[in-house]
Amino acid sequence: MMIDSTLEYLYQLHNRGIKLGLENINKILHECNNPHDEFKSIHLAGTNGKGSTASIIAKILQNAGQKVGLYTSPHLINFNERIRINGVPINDSDIISFTKTYRDFFEKHSITFFEATTAMAFDYFRKNKIDIAIVETGLGGRLDSTNVLSPIHTIITEIDFDHTHLLGETVEEITAEKCGIIKNSVPNTTINTKSNIAEVIDKFSTEQNTKTNYINKDLINIVEHKTNKLHLNYHDSSYTLPQAGSFQAENAVLAIETIKNEFKNITNIQIQDGLDQWFWPGRMQQMEENIFYDVAHNSSGVNILTSDLFNIYNQKPIGLVVMKNDKIRPEIISLFENAFKELIISTIPSKDILSKNDIKSTKSLNNYQFIENLNDALGLLKNKQFDGPKVIFGSHYIAKYVYKFFDFSFDKGNI
Repeated sequence: MMIDSTLEYLYQLHNRGIKLGLENINKILHECNNPHDEFKSIHLAGTNGKGSTASIIAKILQNAGQKVGLYTSPHLINFNERIRINGVPINDSDIISFTKTYRDFFEKHSITFFEATTAMAFDYFRKNKIDIAIVETGLGGRLDSTNVLSPIHTIITEIDFDHTHLLGETVEEITAEKCGIIKNSVPNTTINTKSNIAEVIDKFSTEQNTKTNYINKDLINIVEHKTNKLHLNYHDSSYTLPQAGSFQAENAVLAIETIKNEFKNITNIQIQDGLDQWFWPGRMQQMEENIFYDVAHNSSGVNILTSDLFNIYNQKPIGLVVMKNDKIRPEIISLFENAFKELIISTIPSKDILSKNDIKSTKSLNNYQFIENLNDALGLLKNKQFDGPKVIFGSHYIAKYVYKFFDFSFDKGNI
């Protein structure tokens, strides 16, 4: 098997849909001799910030001398991004070898895409004798394929409405699903302090005989926020991030507090050195002088994104959005109407992406321009005479179009 045909096979496993439950993943991991039992892990669930928080933890631990596996999803450009060791993505030959070895098993047991890739990641981490894996859930927590781990620490990042058809219609139901990763006597850290969410987290913590450490957002003070820099104070410490986005301040503190609780010997100097080397694409990423790309795809993420851009430029942004139709809720519509100077809506070939007919059916959305072809929409956005911010947002799945249009180099071997 060559890499193209291997990935084609893996991607068609998407046709089996999403199977919430641990039966299949336990079958394939047993077939692989249970690789997940042979390394330590930190496990993250949440709606927003999982990838950023996980990658910050991974970079700081790597800088402190540990061999760190990182498993995130979805990828932006290349499948290999999902599985990394010390920042280096899995190579093609390992993807080919694993798939070839277990393809018959995948077919026999109707293994899904995410189950296959999760097993691949854990097998790769064991094979390369990592010290620790930083693993984010794919969807939810309780029934997610990654929830077979026995972590040393769990993290619940910011929770918002997402995948309501699978996780529940209320934020409390969604929180309960995310809290399924909390383990008996294993410390948990979270950024969620709203009373209705905290009550659910506390209930699960008590049931699992553990304690949750709540990050006090009021103690996070952003001192300086520029398009390529974020300087913050927390308690008596000061940190600088090489990327914009006020949300990254919360993600960084969540990561730092987890590290300080679990790795007492890691110093603030090592933490800052790790932050200096950290980069996470697709999060308020500057493509040109005043043009940004962000994968924000729910009301909380879009609200923070537009607020940050307004605070930096003192002007509302012009937005270009491509978004899945199941993300369109009243809160998003309100932001579309009020948070942008202008809004362009575009699409890509996919049955799940917001279409012109979907927009018409909302009725409450009026202030927008629809451009069917994304490249045309990108060109329109770029050429608008405007000295304020312009932002492309709404989906991971448009990254390849955005990066190609702006000629952004995305190195498969060094992401």
